[in-house]
Amino acid sequence: MNTYHDAGDRQAKRPRTQTAIVDQHATWIAVNPIQGCPKSCSYCFLNERGQTAVRPEQLVDPAETVDLLTASPYYTPARPIALYTWTDVMALPDSRAHLADLLAVLVQKKIHNPIVLITKCPIPDDTLDTVTTTRQAGLRTIVYLSYSGLGRDVERGIRHEELKTNFPRLAQAGVPVVHYWRPAFPESATTGTMEAVFDWAATYARCTMAAGLKVESAALPRLAGLWPALVTTPGVTTAEGVYPRAFWNFIHATHQRRPDHPLFHTNSCALAYVLGQPDRFGVFGSDVCTARNHCPNAQRLRCEADILRRPAPTDATIRTALDRRGYADTQFTFDHPRGEVVIHAVLPTNTAAALTHDLGIRVRVARQHSDPYWSSGTAGALPLVIGDAG
Repeated sequence: MNTYHDAGDRQAKRPRTQTAIVDQHATWIAVNPIQGCPKSCSYCFLNERGQTAVRPEQLVDPAETVDLLTASPYYTPARPIALYTWTDVMALPDSRAHLADLLAVLVQKKIHNPIVLITKCPIPDDTLDTVTTTRQAGLRTIVYLSYSGLGRDVERGIRHEELKTNFPRLAQAGVPVVHYWRPAFPESATTGTMEAVFDWAATYARCTMAAGLKVESAALPRLAGLWPALVTTPGVTTAEGVYPRAFWNFIHATHQRRPDHPLFHTNSCALAYVLGQPDRFGVFGSDVCTARNHCPNAQRLRCEADILRRPAPTDATIRTALDRRGYADTQFTFDHPRGEVVIHAVLPTNTAAALTHDLGIRVRVARQHSDPYWSSGTAGALPLVIGDAG
C-alpha cells in the first residue's frame, strides 16, 4: 500500500516547488490555495515538482484566496475557474474542509463564474451536500471526474471502484459531470477496458473530454518505463498530447457506440457545451471541430449564431488586448479568413491563453521553451499518435 513515507522516499531529493496561487491556464483560471497531492499517479506533472506523495500544504485561507482571485489581472466575472489543480481536493478531510469554506466565501461574495472541481477520489456525502447546497445558492459548479481505466500500478493510491460511484451519485444530485478521459497508455487502450470506461461514464456524464498524455522533457525517462515507445518516437515532448493508436481510433468512433453522448478533444468546447454557451476560443469551424469533436448539432448552431451576432475583432481591438497584457510593441498578423491572430513573439502560455479569452478567437504564439507549462494547443501544438491499430 502506498504511504507518504515509501512514496516520499523515492522523491527525497526532489524539492517541492510551488505555482502561483492564481494563474491563467488554457481553458480556465487555475486557483491553487492548496498545493501537493497525497496520491502518486505515475504520469502526473506534479512528480517533477516534488508535489506527489506529500501532504498537501495550505498556502492561503479561503477568504484570502477569493481576494487574490478577484484582484488577478486574469480575472473577469465570466471566465471559468478551476479550483485546486495542484492537488486532489477530495483526498483528505483538511482539503475538503478548505473547499467547503471556499465555496461558502464564493457564495457570500456573489462570484458567478463557472467553478470546476477535478478529482479521481471518492466524494464523501457531506462534501457532495456542500456542492449541491452552494449550487442552489448560485454557484455554477461542475465536476470533472478523471477516469481512464488505468490500474493501481499507474494511479497509485486511487480507489477506482469508489471513483466510479461518483458518476451516478453526482448525476442523481443534479451536479453536472464531465468525464475527463486522460491520459491513455497502451495498457488501458484495450477494447474491453475502453468499452467499460466509456459505457459507464457516458451513462451519467454530460460529455467526455478525451486528452492524450502530456510529456515534459524532464518526465520522459520516467514515463518511458510505462510506455517505451515514447523514447524512440520524435516529437513527444512538443505534442499537445500523445495517444496510443488504439485509443485514438476508439474515441473517434464513439459516436457509433453512443450517438447521444458528446465527446470533445478541446476542453473549452466541453465546458461551453455543459454551460450552454458558444465557443469563444476560435475552435468552431476548425479541423478539430469538424473532424475530431463529436459535438451535438444544437451546440454547433449555437456557436455559428454567436459568430454571426458578435462583432469581428479588428487590428485595433487586438492591439488593445496586447497593450493590456504588457506587449504593446509586439507585432502580429490577423488572418481574417482563418479567424486567427498570429503573434510574432515568444509569449508565456498563460499570456497566450489570456489573449485567447480576451479576444474570443484563436491566438498562435511562438513557444517559450522555458515556460513551466507543457505544450498546449493554445500555442499551436498538435496531437501525436503512436503505434499500430491492432
